[in-house]
Amino acid sequence: MMIERLVIGSTNPGKIKEWKLLLKGFPLVSIAEVGKFPEPQEDGQTFLEIAKRKAKHYARLSKDFVLAEDGGFEIDFLDGAPGVKSRRVLPGDKEGTDQELIDFVMDKLKGVPESKRGAKLITSVVLADPKGRIIYEDMGEIRGEVPLKASPNLEPGYPYRSVFFIPGANKYYVDLTEGEHRKFNHRSPVARRLAKFLLEYK
Repeated sequence: MMIERLVIGSTNPGKIKEWKLLLKGFPLVSIAEVGKFPEPQEDGQTFLEIAKRKAKHYARLSKDFVLAEDGGFEIDFLDGAPGVKSRRVLPGDKEGTDQELIDFVMDKLKGVPESKRGAKLITSVVLADPKGRIIYEDMGEIRGEVPLKASPNLEPGYPYRSVFFIPGANKYYVDLTEGEHRKFNHRSPVARRLAKFLLEYK
C-alpha cells in the first residue's frame, strides 16, 4: 500500500474510535491529529454528497488521503427522517444532544404499533486523494426497528443506537458485544471492502 497515512475526516470521537478498530493495522489518524482546520459545510441532500464534501474539503487542506463518511438513522414511519438531518432534526435545525435526539425519536413514534416501527442505520463512505479527488465510495446499512422503549445505555456520539433494535441479535444496537458488533455493524462490510482497496491501491 502506497498510502502512508490515512486521515479520518471527522471530529466525532465515536466515529474515529470505530474506524480505527475496523481498519486496525492501517495508518489512521484523526483530522485533529493532523492540524486545526475549519469544518466543511454539511448542507448536501444525500449522505453520499455530504461525505464527498467532507473528504474533498479535508484532503485539500491537509494534503493527505482522507476517509470521510456521512450517515444517519432513517425511520420508515417518518418517511426516512431524521435522515441527513440526524443531528439537526430539532425545531430550527438546532443540533441536539444525544439525549434530546433519543427523546425526539421516542416522542415522534409514541403510539405507533410495532409493525410500523421499521428503521435502518445507513452510511456512505468515501476516500479522497491529497488533491481532493474521490477515488473510492461505498455504502452500508442495517435494518431493524425502533423499540417501544429506549435502551438505558448510551454510547456518546451515537444516540440512535439506543433506539434501534436488531431482531437478528435480539438486542439494542448499543448493547452489542464486540463480536456481534463486527457481525451487525453497518460499517463492517464497507471496512472490509475498503481494506481490500487500500491494499491494492497504487
